[in-house]
Amino acid sequence: MMPTTTSSKNLNLIIPGPQKKDLKPRTRKLRHSGHKQRSVWFQARSAWPLREAPVQTLVLERNRVNRDLPTPKRAAPWRCVGPTNIGGRMTSVVCHPHDPDRIWAGAAAGGVWQSNDAGRTWRSVWSKQDSLNIGSLAIDPENPDVIYCGTGEANLSADSYAGVGIYQTTDAGASWKLLASSSNARIPTRTGVIAIDPSDSSHLLIGGVGADESSPRQEDFGGMFVSHDGGVTWKRETFISTKNYWCHAIVFHPTKRGVIFATFTEQGAKNGIWSSEDNGENWRQLGKGLPAPENFGRTSLAISPSDPDVIYAFAQNTLSDRSDLLLGVFRSADRAETWKEIGGRHFKAEGQISYGNTIAVHPKHPNHVLCGGVDLHLTTDCGKTWTRATRWDSKPGHIHYAHADHHHLLMPLNAPGRVYDPNDGGLDVSYDGGGKWVNRSNGLAVTMYYDMDVSQSNGRHFGGGAQDNGTLVTINGRKNHHFEILGGDGGWMIYDPADESHLYASYYNMNIQRWRNGRTRDVSPPAPKHEAESVWMIYITMDPNNSDTVFTGSKRVWRTKNDGKKWRAVSPVLDGSPISAIEIAPADSKRVYVGTENGGFFRSLDGGNTWSANLASATLPGHTITRIDSTTKLGADFLFVTIANFDHSHVFCSRDGGNTWEDVDKGQLPNVPHHAVVIRPDDPKTVYVGNDAGVFVSRDSGRTWMNMTRNLPNVMIVDLVLHEKDRTLSAATYGRSLWRTRI
Repeated sequence: MMPTTTSSKNLNLIIPGPQKKDLKPRTRKLRHSGHKQRSVWFQARSAWPLREAPVQTLVLERNRVNRDLPTPKRAAPWRCVGPTNIGGRMTSVVCHPHDPDRIWAGAAAGGVWQSNDAGRTWRSVWSKQDSLNIGSLAIDPENPDVIYCGTGEANLSADSYAGVGIYQTTDAGASWKLLASSSNARIPTRTGVIAIDPSDSSHLLIGGVGADESSPRQEDFGGMFVSHDGGVTWKRETFISTKNYWCHAIVFHPTKRGVIFATFTEQGAKNGIWSSEDNGENWRQLGKGLPAPENFGRTSLAISPSDPDVIYAFAQNTLSDRSDLLLGVFRSADRAETWKEIGGRHFKAEGQISYGNTIAVHPKHPNHVLCGGVDLHLTTDCGKTWTRATRWDSKPGHIHYAHADHHHLLMPLNAPGRVYDPNDGGLDVSYDGGGKWVNRSNGLAVTMYYDMDVSQSNGRHFGGGAQDNGTLVTINGRKNHHFEILGGDGGWMIYDPADESHLYASYYNMNIQRWRNGRTRDVSPPAPKHEAESVWMIYITMDPNNSDTVFTGSKRVWRTKNDGKKWRAVSPVLDGSPISAIEIAPADSKRVYVGTENGGFFRSLDGGNTWSANLASATLPGHTITRIDSTTKLGADFLFVTIANFDHSHVFCSRDGGNTWEDVDKGQLPNVPHHAVVIRPDDPKTVYVGNDAGVFVSRDSGRTWMNMTRNLPNVMIVDLVLHEKDRTLSAATYGRSLWRTRI
């Protein structure tokens, strides 16, 4: 354990604040997870003005700096400090055909994980591959040591990051090779489904999506692709279109050789469900009993193992006044010739069907169906009656609780009644066909963080805001002992440097909670509704010399001088974009610096009472300023900033409070979004930066750089926190939890 001291006052437990079900609603149109607002926030940092971050640039740049930049001498390895008891967004799962306890699961940004005991324990089998963004998995039923992994998440959110192609293992996950790259094989960068022909394991079909369904660029195309040589070569099917279209689901009939079903969208009359009777040589659109095909959005399919002529579809509605709601649950009993809607009015409140969309059929009972999006819903009588099988707003640990936003369902053939459910909170399991649930995320270090902080008075206290898993903290430093103190999508959190029991945490739309001596209070600024809803995540910072003074921002700056009791807007709207970074200079609290998503830089010389015009100049690139840092020894004028996005330098220094700027990146650092910069207070020539390619350090104020990523997974580093007394550097990742090294 770290050499820290803890006063008796600070032994108080942190009393959790509001949980997800208690939070203030966002808007009437958004349901529960708000992934679309999150998408815009991420796009500003990764791709703006484009929709898609260039994944190949990331891979090339990571390889370049691994080759060209030295590693610091005697650098300590990184270790994961959790959470391993929370989970994160999981997208897919497969099980061994003869041993349903042996499972492999894919994480949205955390790679592939394996369990031999139905999820009670886990180990990572994926770390240094070019992409940790997993969209789909498929296991060869004839040779279960062969597993295919489609990279790139296909859940249609801007933080559903692209991948690099299809990987294969022939030794049950012990090793992987890139079987077909997206760039060379021209397959999609987001693979949502891999289907293996049950009568010919060399015959594979994949379905994928791109960043933009309207894009005319071939590199953005989705669609269905076929391979007849086990995935080595691929051909794009063009019966839907030679242009851009997406493929969302593919299933082979288990007993009728050559019969295949699939779903597509091409923003028109070719949307919907299609079938082939001749192994994919010819396809026809199915419509009898179904709504107009142009109404179909993302659609999942499930075929009954015990009666394979029974097929189900779970479809998103694309009508403009019902977009992202459910079009219907459809059933066919005659091998997809005719269909009937069986969902009725039960699903009228179910939303976000473009994001969470899955369906499965019991292996022994063709009328037993489980499906859903935000929650799961169950029928055992062919849709005559439905029950809400999971309740995201129940207390975790309750038999009906499973985390919201469901991305895949698996009912193993050799374990009738068992259900594996990957969702935004990890993996939940049912042993009775969906009636009761238990979480199986212990050991999955796949939490997706927006930020983190470490208490400077007690290094065992640390945590951060996580995607759809709230604000998570630990008070003993154990990786398996993190807990939620605030629900929803967790936002910025900060500790009082002198008191670990005094902290702030937040969730979307300017909602802020404060803790003092373990007790919690809502201290959200009184911003008008339209102003609060104009920002996704707010930045919060505390005056290092007076912890009663705290700054945050929407598109203007807010300040409290009495620990959140009263807030005041102290600036006009700065440049029309959300505030993305705030720094109160430790050397002089009257110096306050602000960065924006538009790349603007603003300064106050009087503690926030008045503000400069934009000082970004032509030197800063005009993309989101993600961090600003200064330190006492260098004075209030000496600043480092990091910049998001691609295709420019990302680290800049000012020695005169922002009047002039110097590029200290100069192309040495990877050409990827940078998210954090930390100046070492006791050795201010030492500077650390975190970005999409890892962690880097300069010992000479940015003139030269070294790569200290070492054993970190290939994952986005979204925040860095230095603990001066413990001599540690902590890193928050978007997909592989929190890590720490000694410095």
